[in-house]
Amino acid sequence: MSSDSSPTELKDAARAEYHARWEAVETFKAHELAAMTEERGKEIIHSLRLFAPAPPKLFNGEGLVEQQAIFHRHRS
Repeated sequence: MSSDSSPTELKDAARAEYHARWEAVETFKAHELAAMTEERGKEIIHSLRLFAPAPPKLFNGEGLVEQQAIFHRHRS
């Protein structure tokens, strides 16, 4: 690019370069995914970590319905 390029031309060139790189990365990822074995996919899935702690178990006896059931069992 010449030094007398307008800001719009520079912006367009940068945008085109960004899209070309994006396409290259997406193409690489598509080829990698197509060549991936099921075993490798399982390895990747098992290596993932949660970003937040796992939610508590739903039926741990702390809910209102569970408490009422416990209360009514002791009452009868």
